[in-house]
Amino acid sequence: MRISDQQFYGSSVGNLQHLQESIANAVTRISSQQSITKPSDDPSIFGQAILEKSALADNNQWLRNIQFGTARVAVADQALQQTQNLISRVRELTVQASSDTTSAQDRVSIAQEVRQLDRQLIQLANTEVAGQPVFAGTKTDSSPFVLGAGDTVSYQGNSESQSIAVGPKQTTQIVLPGDQVFTGGTTNIFDDLSNLLGALESNNVAGIQAGLGTLDQAITQIGLAQGQIGAIENRLDTAQGTAQTVSTAIQQVLSGQTSTDLATALTQLQQQETAYQATSQTFMRLFDSSLLKFLPPA
Repeated sequence: MRISDQQFYGSSVGNLQHLQESIANAVTRISSQQSITKPSDDPSIFGQAILEKSALADNNQWLRNIQFGTARVAVADQALQQTQNLISRVRELTVQASSDTTSAQDRVSIAQEVRQLDRQLIQLANTEVAGQPVFAGTKTDSSPFVLGAGDTVSYQGNSESQSIAVGPKQTTQIVLPGDQVFTGGTTNIFDDLSNLLGALESNNVAGIQAGLGTLDQAITQIGLAQGQIGAIENRLDTAQGTAQTVSTAIQQVLSGQTSTDLATALTQLQQQETAYQATSQTFMRLFDSSLLKFLPPA
């Protein structure tokens, strides 16, 4: 069968277009370093890669959650350590005030320092991270501890614990509600300080001595909270290690599935460009000698 000039022309143009597409695809694979960029490249591998990327996105979200929780746990731990130091200082002053050699005026002076420490304790209990209090439970839109009349302090947060997702069907508590740490549990620390201030200012030695017992309870209560925060921190560290391991594994799978072998891709690109140049030159020589050049334009 004789091939007409027009048929040859159409076939040659088609070959050139196919080579152009192959070159463009090779350039895309090299620039993106991905051998699979669309379903038609390999439907099975492309579908599996989509699933792996979805799993990686979930895992990355868990890592962000863990970072969010770790920041709050670290701040809470620091605030509790400062609280422990503060209460220990109040206890030292209370021991001094309970001595028979301490005068009524000295006890009033001690009360002034204790009141300043009480105000510092309120600030610690209202510690924030990124504008959110860490001891408010889940009610994070305002400061949880509010100073009222007569050295009274009220809790405005709630008793719910903040939790975050750290893995598939896994959640971890990240902070402790303030009523568990400061105003609940064994004792209400702010009420204890208010009572102690009243005893100091009224020269009530029996009340001052009773305050020593409640301060010991407060120290124990804060110590328990520190232990809980430490346990939460350990769980977050473990979750982070697991999530990072999973992330690395998924990325390795994706790399094996879709990454481009650059050396092979560059060789293929060079071959395709050479083929395109040769086909183009052959086409132009044949076209110049063809009667097609004498045809009027369409």
